[in-house]
Amino acid sequence: MKYLLTILLLFNTSFLIGQSIIQGEIISEVNEPINGASVIAYQIDKEIILGFSISLSNGRFKIQLKEHQDSVKIVARSLGYASSSKNILVDGNPLRLQLSHSDKYLKELEVKTKPITEEGDTLNYNVASFSKEGDESIEDVLKRMPGIEVSEDGKIQYQGKVINKFYVEGKDLMGAQYAITSKNLPKNAVASVEVLKNHQPVKMLNEVVHSVDPAINIVLKEGVSVTGNAEIGVGVPSIWYGKVTPMVFNKKHQTINVISSTNSGKDELSAFNAINLFDYLEFGLIESVPSFLLGKQPMENNLFKKSEYNDHQTHTLTTNYITGFGKGDLKVNIDAYYDKRFQELASNTFYFVPNDTIAIKNLQQSTFNKKYIKTKLTYEHNADENYFKNVFHFKFLENEEISSFYQNEEYIPQNTNRLFYNIGNKLSKIIKLGNIYYKLNAYLEYTNTPEQLHFTGGPLINSMIDSLQKVEQQTYQRHLKTFIGTSIIKKWKNITLDTKFSFNYSFKSLTSDVFTDKEGSGLNYQNDLYYHAIIPKVSPSIQYKHKRLLLSVIPNVSYQTRILQDQFQISESVIHQLIFEPTAYITYNLAGVKWSGHYSYNTNFLELPQMYSGIIINNYNAANQQELPILQTKLQTFRNELSYEIPMASMNFYSSYEYNTTNKDWISAYEVNNEGVTLMKTLDYENNQGISQKLEGNIDWFILALRTTIKGGVEVGESEENVILNGDDNRNKNNFIQYEGIIDFPIIKGLVLSTFYTRYNSENTYQEMNKVNWSQEIIGGELQFSKKKHLLKWNNKWINHTFVDDQFLYMDLSYQYKFNKKTKIKFIAQNLLNHQSYTQTNMNAYQSNQTFFYLRPRQLVLELKFSL
Repeated sequence: MKYLLTILLLFNTSFLIGQSIIQGEIISEVNEPINGASVIAYQIDKEIILGFSISLSNGRFKIQLKEHQDSVKIVARSLGYASSSKNILVDGNPLRLQLSHSDKYLKELEVKTKPITEEGDTLNYNVASFSKEGDESIEDVLKRMPGIEVSEDGKIQYQGKVINKFYVEGKDLMGAQYAITSKNLPKNAVASVEVLKNHQPVKMLNEVVHSVDPAINIVLKEGVSVTGNAEIGVGVPSIWYGKVTPMVFNKKHQTINVISSTNSGKDELSAFNAINLFDYLEFGLIESVPSFLLGKQPMENNLFKKSEYNDHQTHTLTTNYITGFGKGDLKVNIDAYYDKRFQELASNTFYFVPNDTIAIKNLQQSTFNKKYIKTKLTYEHNADENYFKNVFHFKFLENEEISSFYQNEEYIPQNTNRLFYNIGNKLSKIIKLGNIYYKLNAYLEYTNTPEQLHFTGGPLINSMIDSLQKVEQQTYQRHLKTFIGTSIIKKWKNITLDTKFSFNYSFKSLTSDVFTDKEGSGLNYQNDLYYHAIIPKVSPSIQYKHKRLLLSVIPNVSYQTRILQDQFQISESVIHQLIFEPTAYITYNLAGVKWSGHYSYNTNFLELPQMYSGIIINNYNAANQQELPILQTKLQTFRNELSYEIPMASMNFYSSYEYNTTNKDWISAYEVNNEGVTLMKTLDYENNQGISQKLEGNIDWFILALRTTIKGGVEVGESEENVILNGDDNRNKNNFIQYEGIIDFPIIKGLVLSTFYTRYNSENTYQEMNKVNWSQEIIGGELQFSKKKHLLKWNNKWINHTFVDDQFLYMDLSYQYKFNKKTKIKFIAQNLLNHQSYTQTNMNAYQSNQTFFYLRPRQLVLELKFSL
């Protein structure tokens, strides 16, 4: 017995030695708890960080040391307080740290000799190292940081992975719409950017359920509590621009507000359309977004920024506020905008159908009006010992189209009105009993989407509806989502068992009808459909972590009942099926080299509005009919990733390979007649197999001695799928390669050159002999000269395309004068060469489309900007 006790004592002692924990509380001079203070444990007499924590609303903190120490140095910091530093014994006794108020804000740690430093799983980017004259927002600097990619709409990735959180001083105010912050937060207000490489957003599960997703935390400069800008601009022809972005950050609350009004072409809407990745991981679904069946939407151009072709009037308002409430945080987000967009397009479309080529000429003049409002109310208590979150949201969108089409010289007016109503609530709760965690997730949402389409004349009428002159198509979509799930989580040594039980019920309805001024052709244009999906699911997750290795296996099992009821056809399609959808991933990290592998198998079923028996007219020249039972797609994905980072050298390398196979029991079939009418049908089709694979690699390097940023990437891929065009079933293949390079370097003091090159090559094969090869390349450059209060920028890009005869050069020029630190004036000359349009060509082996985009004409704008 005594030997057993000795063994247990030794085991517990070794466990405590390897898992030393320091905990306590931080209070002010008046004994009030301090929320959001940083507490860092250092090795005594060295700057080696052994662990860190952020204090909760009750002032408590807990640090788990990386290695056992008899004593450590503890440093506590918080905005508005003087820092506190002391050496302590690691004896398990709770600490009580008191911070005194200070008129001088805490000076954030800035490493001037190293652009990037590493603290455990956190990379710290010194903003001053990567910023340059002319940068306005923190997003401008993020684009230059190694390993970080920022898309035009503001989505941020680190080493190919989308971030799951974007914090400012440890608070998540904006959620998925963090681009509103990154695009408007002045870069001069930011000291550093922290990349949390493996971030678990739920503090209770931080050492229990391991994450492989990154997050970003913005650390503000000393003394920054109020920031933002006020901008106003006027120009010719008849241009205005106004924007105010007041922001407040302090230890008690944060608020970010943006008010704008412009017709200058600037894109102020892209940040409103984000998807919350964390909600998808928790619930397996996301808030519904508008999915319209009728009418046209604005066509976008992938060669130009929206500001270069967007003809619009946009007014936006977003106000966001977070404050401590009870033991947690209360957050309010309100978004609203009105957007009126004009678009004029001309196009030539060629269909290479069997034994023929169909040519269609089209001219489009459209006005698109959007009115949008969204409110979100969130309460979250995210602490080491408790987690609760509830989110209520409401969204409304009115989307109107007023168009005039000229197809093969025939005039066709078309109007569309689309509405979207959405209301929902998400709830999450975690409790801990003993050493077992119990998690509850619940979700309820209702969506209503009525639409109306009106048009007169056109090829569809002549082909399908016996020369009727006026058509009105109506559709109504309704959707009810309910989800409830619970998880039982237990950690035993290096293994975490997370068993999830969930029940998902979804109800959808689709009704539609066509109204004309004469009787129709006898075709079926009515739908009255109901769709039910009942899915109980079990997901027993097993996660194993040992030092540098992380392995996770999730054998998802569900029994799915799906019912499609057609009231007009008096028919019903029913599926009862046991579904096995395994997922597995593995990661291994050694000396900065990280390898990860991922496998998933999914079964996706067609749902409303992907199936309907009656024809739905989408536009004056297009209609769909999917008269089907419930069909399915089986998808397998294999993905490997390899990354390597050298923080001391400011270098980051990332590569990935992905292979996908699909097996469908359906196929899309297109019928195109000589007048350009397209009827798309979904047909029953056995063993419709498709494959796709993609290999990509990226390297980012910041050379401190030269103040030079280098970014490069290459992507190679191929895909195959079956296509039916006018009754002819063939295999369509596509191969492509894309590569790009960016270099930003100073030529001499005050003169900086930033240049980029991208090239895309594509080969499409149809009918195993009809091949189309095309390529597109863009060379661009920005030459910037700055001296004292003056800043001059010259931007240009040269575009070359295989099927466009004329090479294209686009050019901008701007000059900025800074009166003082808070006020500056800028003159912008856009489209100096006054190009009127550009031809965008999209091609595959059976279709060619040339679209003539009308660009914004040459414009001269004068802007005045004040820092708040």
